[in-house]
Amino acid sequence: MPRKPRLHVPGGLYHVILRGNDRQAIFYADGDRHRWMRLLGNGIGRYHCRIHAYCWMTNHIHMAVQVSDLPLGRLISWVVSQYAKATNNRLHRSGHLFERRYRGRLVDTDVHLLQLVRYIHNNPVEARVVDDPARYLWSSHRAYLGHRRPGLLTTDWVLSFFGQSRLRSVKAYGRFMAEEHQIPTELLESNPDDGRLLGDDDFTDRMNDAQTARRSSRTLNALITECCQRYNIAEAALASPRRSRLHARLRAEIAIAAQDQRIATLHDVARYFNRSDSALCHSIRHYINSRRGSDL
Repeated sequence: MPRKPRLHVPGGLYHVILRGNDRQAIFYADGDRHRWMRLLGNGIGRYHCRIHAYCWMTNHIHMAVQVSDLPLGRLISWVVSQYAKATNNRLHRSGHLFERRYRGRLVDTDVHLLQLVRYIHNNPVEARVVDDPARYLWSSHRAYLGHRRPGLLTTDWVLSFFGQSRLRSVKAYGRFMAEEHQIPTELLESNPDDGRLLGDDDFTDRMNDAQTARRSSRTLNALITECCQRYNIAEAALASPRRSRLHARLRAEIAIAAQDQRIATLHDVARYFNRSDSALCHSIRHYINSRRGSDL
């Protein structure tokens, strides 16, 4: 059964999980985590996202990411590719650093926001790395307790659930984290009806209805035909093995339009053109950078 396309809800909050390929390490030294955070900070500025919680474990990553009008995949693809390239160069290695597909679940914030933040911050405790989340330096928990806040992190929204006064909300958050609790099964298991969502049946129905209403009635074939006619290029040429900057640019333009209009996923477009996901991502980055340069 083909995978469902990713859900994009402008302003939506997503629980993002990234794992090392074959569960191998992502971070080999503290400097790697610092590099990841610098790149992520650049990425959220570029794609207008917000990070409300994070935890950088050795071989996997948790984040609570709020998107704007741009899909979450734009941020993840850019940061992952930049970080993997820099890390492979540093270690004089090649190959995939991350699993090919990240996990990003749209969260019902009315029900699961605080539980998600607690789950992310308690990850090192559950993994028996530390006995107190405040002892772990590579999560956002300490910033919520009043320690220095990294520039990439936003805490105001979550703390507002604990009170209007900053001091009182920080203390209330600390008490919330110290409470005995069980991890809700929803955070550990996929929704049986739709694994892209973290919410109850009503939330699932509302999100899927909204996506159906927004989804374009155009097809990928129609989009490709329109773009090829505009550039006077034969459609078959885009799927041929020969390399051409113009063809790569057009494939990138089609992939971006297909995702924005909810016609097809990046994976679907790459498969249509007989390209790998990474090759198409590379073309998209070049296309976006060239457009940005022409606007300066």
